[in-house]
Amino acid sequence: MFNKQLAAMLVAAAFAAPAFADEHEHGEAAHSENYVGVAISHLTAAPNSNGAAVLLGHNYGEHLAVEVAYADSGALSSAAEKTTDISIAAIGKVPFNAGFEGYVRVGYASAHTKDAVGASANHGDITYGFGVEYRVNEKYSVGLGYDRVRVGDDVVIPRTNENSYALTVIRRF
Repeated sequence: MFNKQLAAMLVAAAFAAPAFADEHEHGEAAHSENYVGVAISHLTAAPNSNGAAVLLGHNYGEHLAVEVAYADSGALSSAAEKTTDISIAAIGKVPFNAGFEGYVRVGYASAHTKDAVGASANHGDITYGFGVEYRVNEKYSVGLGYDRVRVGDDVVIPRTNENSYALTVIRRF
């Protein structure tokens, strides 16, 4: 089931991407660029854990991006409870000045949660987040943000929110 949801999200992203492209007078995409990133995160609720994420995205102009991410909430800690998720999100951006911009992320995440006693649950739900990003130079930027993913299935594992703060490094190409 998890693989089917991932495949559906990737196909949807591939078909939706051209619809968001900005074009200027010469037919080229204005401010259009791909990016990859890595993030480290810290969950705000017990049990606290540190995680990692890898993301791939595409900026469509100055104000819109689409991103696919894989995150593991326990990758950098020994917490017994862990969640992995794959998400696709639309990101709205608002530039503050030449270096800083704010963003809001809204998307869908398919999460797999395993608790301390070995019970596991798969669940898909809306995910969202917000934060700021600083463009260090033309290729690199760093960001600090908040993300929320809904996990659990209310059958084996109770439904809860995983709230985390993340530090992200992005490389554009």
